[in-house]
Amino acid sequence: MAKTKPTTTPSKESPLTAKQAQFVREYLIDLNGTAAATRAGYSAHTAREIAHNLLTKVHIQDEIAAAQLKRQQRTEISADDALRAVWRIATADPRELVQVKVGCCRHCYGEGHKYQRTVGEMNRDREAYLLRPDAPEFDEKGGIGFNGLLLPSPECPECMGDGLARTVLMDTRNLSPNAAALYAGAKITKNGMEVVMLNKLEAMEKVFKHLGLYREDNAQRTDPLTTLLHTIAGGNSNGFKPVADDPERTED
Repeated sequence: MAKTKPTTTPSKESPLTAKQAQFVREYLIDLNGTAAATRAGYSAHTAREIAHNLLTKVHIQDEIAAAQLKRQQRTEISADDALRAVWRIATADPRELVQVKVGCCRHCYGEGHKYQRTVGEMNRDREAYLLRPDAPEFDEKGGIGFNGLLLPSPECPECMGDGLARTVLMDTRNLSPNAAALYAGAKITKNGMEVVMLNKLEAMEKVFKHLGLYREDNAQRTDPLTTLLHTIAGGNSNGFKPVADDPERTED
């Protein structure tokens, strides 16, 4: 009678297979289970399902946690540090880097709403006029005193009170920690200097995934917004009580 090889079922404490170990290494790169499964050699058609199954196995979870701990100890960077850095990007105010300022136009405060010069412009135009003895009488236009920092005049017939907008690049030497995290440098383009910023939306998505605010990440059965509203309502006395199912809502 031929002997058959005994089959054994790996226990939770058994070491990972070569492919599972590769999955763990790939998963640590970007924490993307589907991509990690594909890179580890699993079928791309079933990578999402395989990744889900692998990530529910205790020994896989333990291996990932152990690897993350080793990396934290090696780099001296904790998960809290990484989350804090991403949170700075997500909550940074881009106006600390670039601002659009609206000021008055040349006609807003000129005499009779005519074109208004600065003192320097008036002096240069007068000097040029004196070099032309046969020129007609010098045109004062709207006089002097133009200051583009003034607010637009609502009575201006030229800009209709809308004024003129200009882009102002801010000094990056004294940025707040959040704005410094958002800032990714500057470059010269055909249209002038451009400030480069990191993607706030991607940073916010990473924070949301960490906090489990996406349904696919934590199998939530309630809408996160509804849960948040209930939390807010429970902490005050204004009588506001949101409901999970709106009785007045009609089906699409």
